[in-house]
Amino acid sequence: MRIFLIVAGLLVAPLLADDKPSADEAKQKSDALRSYYARTAAKYQFFHDPAKTMPLTLTEKPLMTWTNDGDWSGDVFVWSRHERPEVIGCLLTGPAKDNQRIAFQEFHLLADEAIAPTDMLGEFRWAPREGLKLTQLKDAPEPADSAALRLTQMRRIVGDFSAHMEADSTWDLRLLPQPLLRYQPKEGSVVDGALFTYVWTKGTDPELILLVECRRTDTGLVWFYAPVRFTYREVWLEHRNQEVWRGAFHREQPGGESTLIYTTRYLATFSIAD
Repeated sequence: MRIFLIVAGLLVAPLLADDKPSADEAKQKSDALRSYYARTAAKYQFFHDPAKTMPLTLTEKPLMTWTNDGDWSGDVFVWSRHERPEVIGCLLTGPAKDNQRIAFQEFHLLADEAIAPTDMLGEFRWAPREGLKLTQLKDAPEPADSAALRLTQMRRIVGDFSAHMEADSTWDLRLLPQPLLRYQPKEGSVVDGALFTYVWTKGTDPELILLVECRRTDTGLVWFYAPVRFTYREVWLEHRNQEVWRGAFHREQPGGESTLIYTTRYLATFSIAD
């Protein structure tokens, strides 16, 4: 009996091992997806002005690499002008039939004015009609003189917010402690700013991003904020337990053009081996 059990175990072990990819296979898959996301991001071209004389610059590396349950993953990129982010985007994939991957794209405008219309991958045109609306933060501390202290202030400001999402039930989104991006432009009214993100607790998929900025105004330095949706699901933001913003379930506009500040569409179906 003991010999039988040992032999049976030896026969079953390879079968179980085959069901789970090895560390090398998992790394090869991850590297292939990272390469796909980077190559695809480099194909987008955004311009600050209608005449398309002021191109936005893509960051060299993604701001964030995330995974979620069900074998979904993605990378988050940003396009900037004069060190301030104006477009944020995510390229993401999940499993499809015959060992293929299905890819999607999502983008949100961060510029406070509309940028030039863009011909996007997937054969549609993104032409947001307006820019991101920032709200002055009331009862906020006076912005500090030093960059280090302002970062501490921004973390405290964000700590007063909470984010939630509807996905079969209501989910409390988790705030990541480190900002995705910190920026201090040398030109314009923005003195300091950061992008913070709230993720779904099923993984690290960013569902809502909170932009916080210190800006020069006629009355001095002032704190502003703006919610940036990163999901088609209903999502909302509270400040000190009071709802301050809600994004309804997102539906893409029919046809080949999107004029909304946020857009998400199918991109491709492909094999990692291709």
